[in-house]
Amino acid sequence: MAAPGAALASSHAKAPATSEGPRDDRATFDRLAAHVAASWDSARGGFVSKDGAPSESAVELGLLLGHEKDGGEWSRRALATIDWARALQDTVSGGFVSRPPRGGEDLDAFAMTTDVNGRRLTNLVAAWHATGDPQYRRDAQRVAGFVDRQLIDGRGGFIAAPVGDRNLEPAANGVAIHAWLDWAAATGDPMLRDFALRSIERVWTTCFDSRGVLLRRGDFGEVVMAPQLMDQVEMGRALVLSASLCGRPQDLQRAGLLARAMVQGFLDAKRGAFMTQAWPKKDGTIRRAPCRAGENARAALFLAELAAASGVELARQAARSAWAAFAADADDKNFDAADWALAFRTLDTPRTIVRPTWQVAAGEPSPGPTILYRGRIPKR
Repeated sequence: MAAPGAALASSHAKAPATSEGPRDDRATFDRLAAHVAASWDSARGGFVSKDGAPSESAVELGLLLGHEKDGGEWSRRALATIDWARALQDTVSGGFVSRPPRGGEDLDAFAMTTDVNGRRLTNLVAAWHATGDPQYRRDAQRVAGFVDRQLIDGRGGFIAAPVGDRNLEPAANGVAIHAWLDWAAATGDPMLRDFALRSIERVWTTCFDSRGVLLRRGDFGEVVMAPQLMDQVEMGRALVLSASLCGRPQDLQRAGLLARAMVQGFLDAKRGAFMTQAWPKKDGTIRRAPCRAGENARAALFLAELAAASGVELARQAARSAWAAFAADADDKNFDAADWALAFRTLDTPRTIVRPTWQVAAGEPSPGPTILYRGRIPKR
């Protein structure tokens, strides 16, 4: 097997050059973190958007910075947002809806999707680690229970929502696998870890294409849409975390393959940013598609995490290039800044991920049920 990250390093495609270095990364992070802090709105509930959806990325950033000197205010605001979001957790199932409804017919607000519940599970696990408060663990347990009952496919993987088809979407699975690994590491439960790893294998077997990208497929294996940027990004993040927590070098290699596909197929050379999809023409070139700031921020975060785990410089260059395409719009007050900030925080100060001490797995079950007879056994 090639060395981790070699798949990206060997790519002939090069990210546009950028003059940014470590000092610029820190300055960019400080600027972005200030934008996130300015987006706090106590009247809405904290790090909450205008439509009432809490920003999981802003909460993640706040809890991360809460560990630093003078980070108490960041931590307080992040925890206040989590506490406010409890109103969005269903008291029966334990699952989260995305946001409060805007009217009586706003049915989209009541969707309990996999990506929303996965990201909020990750926030709750981080809050439990940061505070030791058992309430956050109980809330996380309830979300995990909802995911287990409603969103898990027993063969491996997660469906995108309780209602709809059961085909695997790589983006939703990436978020869910990432959260499941976070929850497994927090509890030390090897069964949770093993299901996350089985889910990685099923998504890879089902969705990875010989052209080097993850695809969404229908009931009969047919491709149902163009390759999506977020499918590569979210599964890539889950693969990097799996490699770090579980010591699986093949997952880091796979993450490198997805990053190379992003640089070769999704990168708009004129803008230096990633397109939302990469649909090839008959001549093999890629049709141009929109470049969205929020998706590029998530892409930069994945590339920064891959660079931290593998040391591949091209991943750092691609993350900085994506930022350069949107830097002029950075003063817009929205929570995309939180993902950008997390990306540049990772470039400047990579996180240290400590492998958990996994619980000893239970013994093998007996080969068959033990049948207890009560009364006399009739003669034959």
